[in-house]
Amino acid sequence: MLKSGCVLFSLLFVAPFASAEMFKCVGKRGETLYQNFPCESDSIASVPQDVFAPKKSPVPPAEPGVGMTTDEVKAIWGEPTETVQEEPGNGPRFEVWSYGDSRSVRFDRRGRVSSLQQ
Repeated sequence: MLKSGCVLFSLLFVAPFASAEMFKCVGKRGETLYQNFPCESDSIASVPQDVFAPKKSPVPPAEPGVGMTTDEVKAIWGEPTETVQEEPGNGPRFEVWSYGDSRSVRFDRRGRVSSLQQ
């Protein structure tokens, strides 16, 4: 009995300890990540430079498009020269904005661009 106790004791306390290297990193959205391999070079134990940088606003479109709002059209083409409200007998009401002789925008009842004429 004593011999088996010594064997058990030596197996439990003499066995090598397991170890692993851990790396604390910062994810793309600023969250803390723990992993068993090195972080990217710009994020080792620190926040990447672009996390808190102001986001660049997308380039606004040069022309209005179907689905845009009235405010978006005004931002691109400005105030219309003429506005006409039309309510056909067999369909929903819509609004047409004219910009001179050649350009016009038709909005549906929700105020979204439904068609363009250039």
